[in-house]
Amino acid sequence: MGSYDDFLGIYKLLRGDEQLLRLLHYPPENLANDTPDPLSPTLQNILDKAPEELADIRNEHIMKSIKDDDLVTKKICRLYMYPGRRSPKNNNYLLANQEIVIDLFVHIDIENGDFRVSRINDRLNELFVLNHVAGASSTDYVEGTPRTAPQNYTGYESVFTFMTRKS
Repeated sequence: MGSYDDFLGIYKLLRGDEQLLRLLHYPPENLANDTPDPLSPTLQNILDKAPEELADIRNEHIMKSIKDDDLVTKKICRLYMYPGRRSPKNNNYLLANQEIVIDLFVHIDIENGDFRVSRINDRLNELFVLNHVAGASSTDYVEGTPRTAPQNYTGYESVFTFMTRKS
């Protein structure tokens, strides 16, 4: 398995996780207007939506590269995943430690509603940490840090690492 397969597998994992999609798509709970929590079983399972609608949700909320110029006019959560540093393992060119970087941008109205950055980061950790999601090893958490975000958004960068093999 090589880098392409590793990142494709991670991309599919993110796009196929119903809890993550709920946290990225649904608004925060609001008792005043009867909006339920995004993880409420009263909301429709996102993976059960019509194929076109599901594709739109996935494409709007999970991307492989940073495109944030459209966020200025939107109030959403968006996740970007892309490769980070790669370094040889014990000077062996067939094995490498590979980072996966996940940048998260959450509109401040959503963040102020339910600490959405923390909720999404918790879900990412559940999906990745100590699980075999790509490469030849389990995935480890490296670090997380706030990052610069578009106006009216809060940003957070999470870095995970796994060992990969050259195919």
